[in-house]
Amino acid sequence: MTQFFAAFEDLFKSIYELFASIIGAFAHAIQAVVNTILNFFSGIINLFTDVFKGVVDVVGGVGSFVLSNVVVIGVLAAGYVIYTRQQQGKPIIPAKKTN
Repeated sequence: MTQFFAAFEDLFKSIYELFASIIGAFAHAIQAVVNTILNFFSGIINLFTDVFKGVVDVVGGVGSFVLSNVVVIGVLAAGYVIYTRQQQGKPIIPAKKTN
């Protein structure tokens, strides 16, 4: 008779373990979906921050280039200003004919 009750006890334990594993699998599936959604949005945020950092690096690179070559750029600008001022006062003279 005790084997009969032991068999029913094992049957009920098996049914409990079946439902517990189904509920556990369902909970893990929901957790995986939630983690996927959260990782997607955090990935988008990381994308925008990386793009912003890249833009800042490019602007900083251009700024450091200009600052390191400020003397050369200043000389070129001064030469351009002097050249244009000299050209404004002189009329264009046509070339002479040679026969």
